[in-house]
Amino acid sequence: MAGDRGDDIVLAGSAGQRASATLSALFDQTHRSTSLILAIDSIIIVLLAQQVSAALQTILGSSAMLVWAIPLFICVLTWFSYRSRRSWAYWPAAAILAIASVIFFILFLQYLFFVLSGVVGALLFMLIMGYAAYSSFQRVRYHFSPLYRQGYSAFIPTPEVDLEDGEMLAACPNCMAVLAIRPDLLSPSDTCPHCKKPLVSKELAQRHGWEEE
Repeated sequence: MAGDRGDDIVLAGSAGQRASATLSALFDQTHRSTSLILAIDSIIIVLLAQQVSAALQTILGSSAMLVWAIPLFICVLTWFSYRSRRSWAYWPAAAILAIASVIFFILFLQYLFFVLSGVVGALLFMLIMGYAAYSSFQRVRYHFSPLYRQGYSAFIPTPEVDLEDGEMLAACPNCMAVLAIRPDLLSPSDTCPHCKKPLVSKELAQRHGWEEE
């Protein structure tokens, strides 16, 4: 990459980003996908809270309903506000994603134990929980990006006017961050400033005969 231009990044939601897309459009797509994951995580949290409520009903009686009613109210209100980009919902949404990530990770460890115990049928659920934990954790990390926070609260101008000669926008193959790069100067030694992973895979470097600098 040329100089420090690799710091000009914006989080993208998927690998299918067009290099000519504006940062605002990229954020919109990322925000929509994050809102979807937030909705799924919220549903799972509420369902788990409902199970806990049912287990406590014999002890707490009718007041046990609050165990899942309160999370339901908080999750629904946060999701609607986050989708509408209300400023107060920014960190509560990140907190819900973080809680869901912890839950998924605990379930991942549980199914991992089952697999190690010889229950091969638990392998699929272990992989699903592992991916769910990783995906939710990645969305939590997005909220610590200044550019994501800027996009949440305001319009991000298009970066094309700031691109230098020979530069283009490209997505990191690992974290899907969009970077300003010089394709002719890209090498296997270049890493993403966001996730610190190589921008060029070993397979691609070997295929094209690139040597690490």
